[in-house]
Parts: sequence; structure tokens; C-alpha cells
Amino acid sequence: MAFLFSGGFLPYILLVMVPGLVLSLWAAYRVRSAYGKWAKVDSGITMNAFDFARYLLNAQGLNGVSVEPTPGSLTDHYDPRSRTLRISTGVANTAGQRGFGRSGGGQMGGSPMSGGPMGAPMGRGYAYGVSTAPGSIQPGDGRLSVAQVAVIAHEVGHAQQHARGDLMMSIRQVIVPVAQLGSTLAPWLIIIGVFMKLSGLAVLGLAFFAGAVLFTFVTLPVEFGASNRALAFVGPLGLTGERGEGARQVLRAAGWTYVAAALTALLTFLYYVTLVFGGRR
Repeated sequence: MAFLFSGGFLPYILLVMVPGLVLSLWAAYRVRSAYGKWAKVDSGITMNAFDFARYLLNAQGLNGVSVEPTPGSLTDHYDPRSRTLRISTGVANTAGQRGFGRSGGGQMGGSPMSGGPMGAPMGRGYAYGVSTAPGSIQPGDGRLSVAQVAVIAHEVGHAQQHARGDLMMSIRQVIVPVAQLGSTLAPWLIIIGVFMKLSGLAVLGLAFFAGAVLFTFVTLPVEFGASNRALAFVGPLGLTGERGEGARQVLRAAGWTYVAAALTALLTFLYYVTLVFGGRR
């Protein structure tokens, strides 16, 4: 199969771009499908998205982490540099906060957090529905869906990883600069090196791209670890049984997007390796 890799751009399309696109589309479909399904199911938690994030953070002793809105849908993330948890406006405003459809045998019973609005302890950034971020949305009170709870709890999981010095998260932070170079500059170094027959430049590009590949694989235990923490957070709040399985499905689907990214990066790296060293024969 090596001759296919060194045969020009067509092998790249057939062996990297097409499989990578298929994997990415499949993973994205799973996320949208799982989130769409469980966004219609009541979690039993009566609180808006931002107050819930504040509540979970404070419950883990993470009072110093800010909570802010961020544009988009499913763009939720935790920024360890500023210790900020950002919730996407799409997740915060998911349709159905005030009225959920029935799932399975009907709307599920209450949770330890149902029965009325539950104010989160005051903290930095966002509390009781009032954001300090400029131009932020003001979400209404309502019942959170299972999908919303899963996504928010996952980001709280990242905040806890950071606070507790999670090894894989620390490694990921260290290799971020190399990964950024690897995903932007490295392909150009490799292509120019191969075209100009500058083997040293091409190998340097490979080294940087290897850092980007390593980043995608180190990300896997970080993401799956945050999901495991999320499930541990929400179980005592009433997300057990069908609701617990729903949260698990949402988080598992999201995890596959990182698996797809890692496999695509690995395929690209193997193509570059055969492109660089295959041309030496």
C-alpha cells in the first residue's frame, strides 16, 4: 500500500480525506442525534443553565471559576488559562426548558433538585441569572433537559481536572504550542521540503505534526475522564435510570468526535511519513 501514499494527491483524497470526512460526519451526526433526543427530556432540575453550572462548580469547591456565555451551539468549553467555564448560547437556550415531550413511559419523576427554583451559591462571573459578561444573554428560569445537564457537567469535570492537577490535562497543556504549530505550519514545511528536496525541512514538519497527533490522543483520556466525572456529579441529583443513560449517551457521542479527530490525524501523519520517506528511494 506504500506506493499509494507516494502516488500524489489522489491517495491523500482516498486514504485520508474521505475516511476522515466520513468519520467526522458520523461523529457529528451522533452528537446532534443524541443531543436532540435528550434535549427533549426533563432532567428534573429546576434551574437555568448558568446557575446550574455555578451550583456544580461551588459544590466541587471551585468557587473561583467564572461562568460566562459564549456564542454558538455546543461550543461549550472550559478555559484553564482564565479559569472560565463558557456555556454556549445554543445549550443555554435549548428549546424545551419550559415544556418537555414525553420519553419512554412518560415524563420522569422529580429529582432532589426539583420542586422550585434552586438558587446557586454566589460566585465569580455568573450567579442567580445575572451575567457580568458584556452583551450576554439573560436566560429565563426553567427546567433543564438531560442533554443540557450532561454538557454543563462535562465542562465542570474539566474544571475539576484542572484544579486537581490531572496528569493528562497537564500534559495536554504543555504540548498545546507544538500542536498549534503542527496543525498549521507543519503541512507547509512537509510539502515545501518534499517539493524542494529539503529532507531536513520535511522531517522538521513531521516532528511538529507528530506533536499535533500526540495532542489528539492525549485529549482522549482528558475528555473521557471529564465525562466520567460529569456522570458522578449528576447521579446524586436524580439523573439515574433512563435519565442517567441519556446523559451517558450524550457524553459518549461527544467522545466519538475526539476519537474521529485522533484517527484522522493519525491517517494524515502516516500519509506524510510515506510522502517524506517514500520519496527517498
